[in-house]
Amino acid sequence: MTRELFWLTLTVILTGVLWIPYILNRCQIRGLTGAMANPSRNDKPHAEWPPADVRAGHAIENLILFAPAGLDPQR
Repeated sequence: MTRELFWLTLTVILTGVLWIPYILNRCQIRGLTGAMANPSRNDKPHAEWPPADVRAGHAIENLILFAPAGLDPQR
């Protein structure tokens, strides 16, 4: 396994688990059924840190753009 493929694999794994803290906080604040329901105006707000975690989830968008560079067969 090349160094690029190793780091790409770790990045994919990290991107896959970025949503876990957000979902756990949502379940803690709203309960399991409230977390699965569509949000409404009367819902309790999240703690302050989950929105920053959701913004970190934009790694998916960047991963789609830069992953082909790590998989380039002509390198």
